Amino acid sequence: MNTPHTSSPLLSTPLTRLLGVPHPVMLAAMDLVADARLVRAVSDAGGYGFLGAGYGDEAWLRRELALLEGAEGRFGVGFITWSLVQQPQLLDIALAAQPSAVWLSFGDVAPFAKRIKTSGALMVCQVQTEAMARQALEHGADVLVAQGAEAGGHGVSRGSMALVPALVDLAGPRVPVVAAGGIA
Repeated sequence: MNTPHTSSPLLSTPLTRLLGVPHPVMLAAMDLVADARLVRAVSDAGGYGFLGAGYGDEAWLRRELALLEGAEGRFGVGFITWSLVQQPQLLDIALAAQPSAVWLSFGDVAPFAKRIKTSGALMVCQVQTEAMARQALEHGADVLVAQGAEAGGHGVSRGSMALVPALVDLAGPRVPVVAAGGIA
């Protein structure tokens, strides 16, 4: 596992304590946009960066993970689950790099949950509905990322300002809920 950022937190929250970072800022695992350079910048600044392995380009994933070797801050790797089903070896490649978390989006987390949890990595699940959140929680999600209509426009019509409180009520105090997208 990569080591936590060493500076003292400015704002201690359940999320910062769980992720081992001083700032409650997460870089989403945006496919091919969240590359090693951006992940390292966010993590080294005290946030938590996720590498965007999304659609499953094995050569890209290996190259970007190599660039993260020795990173000062903690980092994770993110996948789109329906794509990961087609290339399950990508999860093994990612876990071999010992990320402290794996982000799963857009689908069933069940086929991957046990491998992620057994590795010691946290499982971060991006969800768009309460049903998706329940399924993620049943499979051991450590963090829920609430993705409303404003966060990327991925086909959902419900806004974040309605979704986030519903997921906080559902998850209770045991699992942090993060609002996806910029909140102004």
